[in-house]
Amino acid sequence: MRIFIKTDMNGFPETETDYNAWQGFRELGFKPIFYSNDKELSGCTPDDLIVGGVSTITRKLNEYGIQISEYDYPEELSCFLGRRVWNDTLEGILSKQEQWPVFVKPVKDKVFVGFILQSEKDVPRRRQAKSDEPVLCSELVSFDTEWRAFVRYGNIWDVRPYRGDWHRNFDPEILEQAVKAFKSAPAGYAMDIGVTEKGQTLLVEINDGFALGCYGADPIQYARLLSARWCELVGIHDECDTYLEAVDWKKKRQIIY
Repeated sequence: MRIFIKTDMNGFPETETDYNAWQGFRELGFKPIFYSNDKELSGCTPDDLIVGGVSTITRKLNEYGIQISEYDYPEELSCFLGRRVWNDTLEGILSKQEQWPVFVKPVKDKVFVGFILQSEKDVPRRRQAKSDEPVLCSELVSFDTEWRAFVRYGNIWDVRPYRGDWHRNFDPEILEQAVKAFKSAPAGYAMDIGVTEKGQTLLVEINDGFALGCYGADPIQYARLLSARWCELVGIHDECDTYLEAVDWKKKRQIIY
């Protein structure tokens, strides 16, 4: 398995996440290959793991005939949300002022930045999205602190704060219950959780592990997570699965392979 890392114009890993992955894969014994634009990936095959932006990786996986599921708010985790979440279109929610204020985000990642819709002045933030663009709508919840839990083969290996008051902590039992309840989980993902002003620990959203902000996570463990998800998507053996954790994970999920 070859590893391709996105770089900037100066030849350095483009983002903190890219650098983190580069460091992790190096320490795992790989020799990452740098690329600065998508054209340099033309010779890649599914055996080549690509580290970079969501759009780049999505396009490459689509070339291989692989469609990526959107997780965001899994039905099986609805009891951990603490709020109502529903599907609509951008045009639909813009025409329903009685449902404002509401948080709006695209179903397809990176089509536009999710925003709180409170008045007409918020509309320009949708950028170039079409009026019939599928969106997810959510009742507003005030989170004082937000954390990202990194999960690989069903195991939480790190939780990193990324917004809010660091004094306030989450309820670890609720996080563990949510991970256990996520039966359709991918091999690698992040579960974002938040603590509300009332002290509740709720699910913010699920983020797929094929292109994931690291938030200062351990480089080796982060690289292992990227590898687990990539290999699951393309259907190859995970060379970073040193202790064959995937075997137990698949047995628990009753996956025949």
